[in-house]
Amino acid sequence: MFHKLHLQLTVFCTMVTGGIFILLALVCLFFAQDSIKGNDDFAFLRQLSGILIQLQEQDAISHQWLNQMQEKGQMRLFLYDDNTPLYYQDYHSSKISDALREEVIREARESYQMDIFHANVQQVIAHVEFDFTSDAGEDYAASVGVVPREGKHMGFVILYSLEKRHKEMSRLRLMVFLAGMMAIALLFIFSWFFTKRMLVPLEHSRNRQMQFIASASHELRAPLSVVRAGLESLKKTDSPEEQAHFIAYMEEESGRMQNLVSDMLLLANADSGHLPLRMEDCQPEELLLNIYEKYEVIARKKGIALAISLPEEILPDCRCDREKILQVFSVLLDNALSYTPSGGKVRLSLWADKKVLCFSFSDTGCGIPEKERERIFHRFYRSDDAHADKAHFGLGLCIAKEILEGHQGNIHVEDSESGGSCFVVELQAKKNPQ
Repeated sequence: MFHKLHLQLTVFCTMVTGGIFILLALVCLFFAQDSIKGNDDFAFLRQLSGILIQLQEQDAISHQWLNQMQEKGQMRLFLYDDNTPLYYQDYHSSKISDALREEVIREARESYQMDIFHANVQQVIAHVEFDFTSDAGEDYAASVGVVPREGKHMGFVILYSLEKRHKEMSRLRLMVFLAGMMAIALLFIFSWFFTKRMLVPLEHSRNRQMQFIASASHELRAPLSVVRAGLESLKKTDSPEEQAHFIAYMEEESGRMQNLVSDMLLLANADSGHLPLRMEDCQPEELLLNIYEKYEVIARKKGIALAISLPEEILPDCRCDREKILQVFSVLLDNALSYTPSGGKVRLSLWADKKVLCFSFSDTGCGIPEKERERIFHRFYRSDDAHADKAHFGLGLCIAKEILEGHQGNIHVEDSESGGSCFVVELQAKKNPQ
């Protein structure tokens, strides 16, 4: 599922970003081509102006000047003195150049009414400029006109090759195309890794959700089976003693299911960010003494020494949900008593570290290996696989962590001095008014 979504997101991001890039590249290409065309047209008009001035001012047209005008191959000049071609033109004529000249003269006459062979002699230069494509497919900027010269006139045809312009534009288009392809390839690679990292939390969340559902179903299956078996047994027996026995078992399993559902609802609220908290000012010493008194009798029955250590100085209050924090302490102390053998010790401690109140729950049990200290806060995880106490679902530490995160607090586990484990809860101390 996530592999297909990963590919779809990658393609979508690449297409959207690539489309925007291509659009910007085309806009830039349009302005770049327009700039090249404008510069080339300006160069043609500048050279044309210089040629016309020379034709009007020079008494004789030298072959050297004509060669100089055409030596770069981009400009072609065809001149007629009173409708007679110059000797230079006849000397350099060819079938190709003659055909090209005739095409341009015909185009000027038919489309722009400029006939250099039947022009009226005027006092000013008359000419037209237009873009022209020869029968051979070559593109030119053309200027056709006449120049008055002492009662006579000189006809001219000037062709400016656009091949250089086209090559420059083709080179520019190729560069933009290659840059676009490279950019799209890089965008695809970037989108691939970016979307992959973006989907990792979603995939982990989905896996955790599936694991949570599977574990919850597994935990609910056992009590439901007991209730179902109890109901079937009730149908088969008329003995009041056996009926009371099965009813007691069903009540016990129903209570387990109720506790499990309550825990799952609390976690669901925490996941959605709607964990209900009733904040109030609480004395940290009172919180720890409350949980100590609640479990003192239970510890004595199990043969475990339960001790408490409180600081001599007065600690600041903490603002918290009293019932939720006592629930956290109950989880930690219940686990400590469950994993500590008879004859062991459990100690509760309290101290202040700067603006943080620290509550510790240490025991002399089996301890928790280093590699499992992060996993113990996962849902339905149990550190001891052999632990078969039905009262524990593996949700207690997870719930404790969620409650503390709702208080902007923290919880971590470390080795205790006696060789067992020590859970430390950190809560923010309330600021004293100045």
